[in-house]
Amino acid sequence: MAATGTQVFGQPVGRYEETDTPKGLLFPQKLGSILWAPMAIMGVMLVFAAFGLGIARSQLSVDLSEQFSASDKANLATLGQLVPGFMFLGFAMIFAGISFAIARILGVFRAGGGAMQATLGQGIKTPDMPLTAWIFLMGMMMAMMVLVFAFVGHIYAATQAHDAWINATAAGVAGNEAALGRAETWGTWLEGLRRFGVGLYLTSIAFGLATIIKVIRFQTLRVKELLQQIQTAA
Repeated sequence: MAATGTQVFGQPVGRYEETDTPKGLLFPQKLGSILWAPMAIMGVMLVFAAFGLGIARSQLSVDLSEQFSASDKANLATLGQLVPGFMFLGFAMIFAGISFAIARILGVFRAGGGAMQATLGQGIKTPDMPLTAWIFLMGMMMAMMVLVFAFVGHIYAATQAHDAWINATAAGVAGNEAALGRAETWGTWLEGLRRFGVGLYLTSIAFGLATIIKVIRFQTLRVKELLQQIQTAA
């Protein structure tokens, strides 16, 4: 029968469970061990893709300054929506990689701490998932959904911008004002949404780091407690 407690070495540490055998990794920790590197790599690739699209957009801008072309203008407006979309989707993947790395670190502490305690035969105390960890997980998922939605929104805005300018003249869009308005409106709203998503991601990562601090404190107090028990037994 597993026992529970809230203090280690006379210090409050939150709720924990004491067992005779080490507890396994939690699902987010298993997922983090697998996905942290692929997510980070995909994020870097998307950022480089956005950089490449930005170079292409700058070249179109140069061409348009020399001679107006409806197709070049349509492509310029399209890339104006796609560049931030790909860039912030890349940021989302990189932040996801960081978040999964934090989950992986917590898993290492959980497995390593349990294995260390098991070798001493004094019982294994494993902390329950603290509130900071729940906030970290929920915030990370919400931030990912926000930035993915922003990317999809930029795809929509890009199609509207392309439709608005593909048959335009140097004088303007002439008849496609509604599509141009939708593109500009979405682009304006998505700028704020992207910033909110990044802020939410960074806040979630801060809670993940706070969880690591809590775990390190728990492990430190547990080591002190084990040393005291061994000295007392001797």
